[in-house]
Amino acid sequence: MAKVTQEDREKYSATGDERFPIKNKAQASSALRLRGHNTSKSERRSIIRRAAKFLPAAAKAAWEADKKAGAI
Repeated sequence: MAKVTQEDREKYSATGDERFPIKNKAQASSALRLRGHNTSKSERRSIIRRAAKFLPAAAKAAWEADKKAGAI
């Protein structure tokens, strides 16, 4: 489980509105798991792209799964 501080939310948000902070591997893993709780396809793409820095294989798998499902 990833520990998230308010500073992480402000500085590392993948969506720009203090949601889905990704600063390390644990936060990237959590964001990928929770990526369906976003509001748009563009946010989902942003989350996956940001997580790819820390978990490239998992992000690629998430991208392909979402593309196949029409989620991005």
